[in-house]
Amino acid sequence: MHYDMLALLDAHLAQLSAARNQLAATRRVAPGERRTAALYTIDISEQYALQARGLLADLDTDACRTLVTQ
Repeated sequence: MHYDMLALLDAHLAQLSAARNQLAATRRVAPGERRTAALYTIDISEQYALQARGLLADLDTDACRTLVTQ
């Protein structure tokens, strides 16, 4: 589970970093581009939260099974 959580976090940070790098590039910004980028970061953060909660729920379920079978 530890490896899965780290992999999930690494992927999320890479997505956020890519979005930031795109906005930080020295160029003209199209109208609405910053808003779109902000919405994108919110979307990927929500996806990360759902996946992380799922991993933690799996861990909780496994811990309960272990307690029941002991």
